[in-house]
Amino acid sequence: MKYKYKLTTVKIFMWILLLVVCYNDVEAASEEEINKIEVFVSAYCYRLNRALKPEILLLKRFPNKELHPNAWECCSGSVQKNESFEKAAKRQLFEKVGITATRWKMLECFETNINPEIIIPGLIFACKANLNAKVKIDPREHVDFRWVTMDDLDNFPLVNQQMRQSIIKLLMIQSKRL
Repeated sequence: MKYKYKLTTVKIFMWILLLVVCYNDVEAASEEEINKIEVFVSAYCYRLNRALKPEILLLKRFPNKELHPNAWECCSGSVQKNESFEKAAKRQLFEKVGITATRWKMLECFETNINPEIIIPGLIFACKANLNAKVKIDPREHVDFRWVTMDDLDNFPLVNQQMRQSIIKLLMIQSKRL
């Protein structure tokens, strides 16, 4: 009788130990997930048109998007694991519009408010495209694109005011260089 009791006690102890180990693994995994942050990068791609005026590449979002339907934006997306910010921006630009640009410079930081509880940080990179660069938008991401000068920027409803200010800053910098 004592032997069965000890065996049962050992089994119970093993089950408790197993539960504790599993619980700790779940807790550790949960903390890892909670502590991970998503980071966006944006590639503000400009070019000089035939009149040598700087133009920015804008992409139109789908009308059925939950966030910012029909709004215009610059190329952006998430940074992948083990990827530098600049490399992520270059990848996003190529994946979304098929352009390989030059003169990559970090322009500024930004925040995207998904809702009041979710804010995603990001970095904006400026880059220069060749005048003859062919834009091939990813039809799963956007419905249209335009190269826009500062004079025409008001005709395009952008995702947010911060983007407008950053675009104006970039286009003014490029205008002064001419």
